Amino acid sequence: MSTLAIEFGISDRGLAKVCGRHRIPVPPRGYWAKVAAGERPKVPPFLEWKDRSLDQVIVRGAISSLPDSIAELAMKRKAERQGRGTSEKEASDVPLSMVTIPHPTVAKTAKALRTKKPDSDGVVSATGPGHCGVIVSSTCTERAVVILDGLARGLEGSGLTLIPEGDKMSLKRGTDAVNFTLLERTKRVKYVPSPEEIAREDRRKEKQARSWRRNDWDSSPFGYSPPWPEYVTEWTGELVFAIDVWADGLRKTWGDGKIQRIERLLPDIVAGIELVLEFIRVRREEREDRERKWQELQRRRKLAQARKDREEKRLAHLRHIIDLRREARDIRDWLASLPHEINPTEESDLARMITWVGRRLAEIDRQTGIEAAQSFAGTNGLFPGVDELHDPEGDPLPGSVWDH
Repeated sequence: MSTLAIEFGISDRGLAKVCGRHRIPVPPRGYWAKVAAGERPKVPPFLEWKDRSLDQVIVRGAISSLPDSIAELAMKRKAERQGRGTSEKEASDVPLSMVTIPHPTVAKTAKALRTKKPDSDGVVSATGPGHCGVIVSSTCTERAVVILDGLARGLEGSGLTLIPEGDKMSLKRGTDAVNFTLLERTKRVKYVPSPEEIAREDRRKEKQARSWRRNDWDSSPFGYSPPWPEYVTEWTGELVFAIDVWADGLRKTWGDGKIQRIERLLPDIVAGIELVLEFIRVRREEREDRERKWQELQRRRKLAQARKDREEKRLAHLRHIIDLRREARDIRDWLASLPHEINPTEESDLARMITWVGRRLAEIDRQTGIEAAQSFAGTNGLFPGVDELHDPEGDPLPGSVWDH
């Protein structure tokens, strides 16, 4: 189950639940150990069911939706994490030491967290130019310094440099960048007034009641404002590291739990950032490849349109020549049909018409002769020796609004 779960990109428990929903028997705990020991444990039968909806099993793992290169890297990181799980559990009991000299990229933030006075809510913030945008309660400042220092050094070991952005952190690899934050969880809780506040409110109510008994309405303010807020924000002391990016299928958040602490998850966080960066790179290259293909398609379509326009000009000129030659042939047939006794040199309307027809025929012969054809073909670029509009792939398919 554990081996197949890694292949499918889900947990072994998740795969067991899928099998359970489809009535597929799975090896019980210790089955393969018994087989390795030479035993022959009983195998539950695989039963046929009348419910045909159970025939199709769909396993949707988060990793399965990733590009192949990312999925392969994610499974590799997961196997490495599982391999070092025992040693990390043993190390989790060892208290982390205080950071004496923080990494240079987080030194300014560490100084602010350690020296700034908490606000009225007990919160210390390290925001602004050169800071990492960390906002935590005063009880978590030293933990935040340890996490930032470990993160900066872990990223440096992977050839990456943490960049404080004022309200967040970031890093870049080439043209690819990713942002992330370290914050403390908060929750909205019902406000519990202190005994002093309750006593003060009781005195106010008693004073107001005495004024009303004396009909001293001027001393009683109109309206009512609650003496304390109904809800307040409580800082839980639980830290959360989050990568601010869309990368479906990849882990982007690490937080304190009942047992685990972010300090112990720094190797996973660094590996997660590397995975996200690789995801961003792959998606960027896919977008760039789609853009190149789209641009190439547009270029080929422009060439196809230019070839079409050129062909229309060629055909239009050819049709014009054919029409003129047909007109010339009709003129010659008409001239040949005239009676032989007609003398075109005589001064008459018919003679002048015949003379005009002759000039028209000569003009048609000039426009359809070899010299005119050579001039048209040579000066309009319609028949080049090297065709710049040639597309070895032929005409592209008709486009649509979804090409891009």
